[in-house]
Amino acid sequence: MTRALSWLAVFWRRIEVKLAWWFRRETPGAGPMGLKKKLIAERRTRWLDVGNGDRFEEGFEYLDWLVRTDIDPAIRSRCHQADILNLAEGEFASLGKFDLIRMQHVFEHFSLEEGPRVLANCERLLSPGGVLLITVPDLDLFARAYLGHAFGLLKSFRGFAAGRIPPDAPGSYYFSVFAHSFGYSPEIEIAGSRAHRDQHKWCYDFTGLEHLLRKGGTFGDIRRIGLLHPLACIPFTHNRPEQDLCVMARAKGA
Repeated sequence: MTRALSWLAVFWRRIEVKLAWWFRRETPGAGPMGLKKKLIAERRTRWLDVGNGDRFEEGFEYLDWLVRTDIDPAIRSRCHQADILNLAEGEFASLGKFDLIRMQHVFEHFSLEEGPRVLANCERLLSPGGVLLITVPDLDLFARAYLGHAFGLLKSFRGFAAGRIPPDAPGSYYFSVFAHSFGYSPEIEIAGSRAHRDQHKWCYDFTGLEHLLRKGGTFGDIRRIGLLHPLACIPFTHNRPEQDLCVMARAKGA
């Protein structure tokens, strides 16, 4: 029974993804939708994308520990090079306040002990009532995929793991890659320098992420934004809908 229910839960995620691509996908010329539309209507339009890598969207400023130099100067002018985990006082002052801070598949790269400091730093950068939007790989989804022997349904993750996992491997291998990610992967380079390991240091379901946000005492209105939620929008809220857990919270402020 557990295996069947888990398999059905993963199968339903695939249906949700298809529906979301039809109804919650941002399309050029159609105007804003979801959370983006709400923020614009509220005139809360100073947005910061943390750890964006090489993904750039209109309307955002960007913060990352390494900023590429081979990008359009107009984009480069919106980039801030800093480490969200270790921001100095001067960096808080120079960055100012934002209405939205978004971390898409970034928060899982910090350990459980580092997570609260990252959240506290985000809160300091948000204006009162500002929105923190976090997406991470959904631990609940991957656990259900393992229990239901349904990793074949998570096609995007299966391709992502193919470099390490043999085609004939059991589902437990895929779950191990999810849980430990690249902890034992070869070091790689970005922009020709600073070799590093792209590690996932922790796993979250909604209960775990909600607990961490509440524990700090500076965030409220914590809610899960599902793929078909009125505030959902691909890619504004969900950039990897096949595996996303998307959580939104508001800074309580002074």
